[in-house]
Order: sequence, then C-alpha cells, then structure tokens
Amino acid sequence: PVDSPDLSFGGDTFGADKTIGSNDTYSLSFETDGTERLQLHSDGRGLSQFTAKAWCNFDGTGTPALRDSHNCSSITDHGTGEYSVNFTNNLANVNYSASGLSGDFDNTNGSYDYAFFGNRQFLVGSYRFQIMNASATARDANAVCIQFFGD
Repeated sequence: PVDSPDLSFGGDTFGADKTIGSNDTYSLSFETDGTERLQLHSDGRGLSQFTAKAWCNFDGTGTPALRDSHNCSSITDHGTGEYSVNFTNNLANVNYSASGLSGDFDNTNGSYDYAFFGNRQFLVGSYRFQIMNASATARDANAVCIQFFGD
C-alpha cells in the first residue's frame, strides 16, 4: 500500500531498522528508467549530479588548516591569500563548478569582511584560487568555505 512505512524491493519487504547494502568494497547504485542517478561508494561518498563532489571549511591564516571537509585532503598555501584545495579523489574533468565565500571573523563585533576569489585554476586533483578584498589586494582569511559540483 502507498501509506505503508515499509520499503519493498522486488517483492521483499523491509521494515524499520533494516540495513540495505553490501559487505564488500563494491559501490551501490540507484537507477531510474535505466539511468544511474546515485552511486554510494564504499568510502562513504555519494556521487550524483546533484551532490557536492567536494567541500571544505578552512582557516587560511598562518598555516592553513581544514576545519571540516568532504573529499578534500589538504590545503596548499602559495602565499598571501593564494591557496589550493587538494581533492582526496580526483574529479572527472576540469569542467566543474566552484563557489564559496571568505572573510575574517571579528570576534569583537561578530562581523565578516567579505572578499572575492580571483586567479582561478581548475585541475582534476585540485582547485587553486586567490582571495582578494574589494581593493583587489590579496589577503589571507580566517574563514574560507568552498564547494565543488560537477562530474
């Protein structure tokens, strides 16, 4: 029935607290109309056209350090305000989309001084960019958040 809380696959019904998956390193794929829509990898990544291929939040001052991330292995510091985000797993090609924001969080008044990205380089294994303020001056930022979408 439509209002049933159970999940059914090919006539087998699974109730609450059931696990669907594999006990090996194979990926689990979901298809509709014969086209793969989502693939879950054994390392926990879920890949599709609607999920971020990578994202990170890092502090770019001093020695850059990841605060939290998905599919980002490290940050490379190339000088004032210039960084590379290095991917754990390469992206399929260089035609991905990158978006983000950066700024310096001022603990005295709780505000951000936003900057914009310039001088971008799209590579399958990393994304290199520079943070600049409104006067087009390169600068480090203590809050950098960036997301990557694509194949």
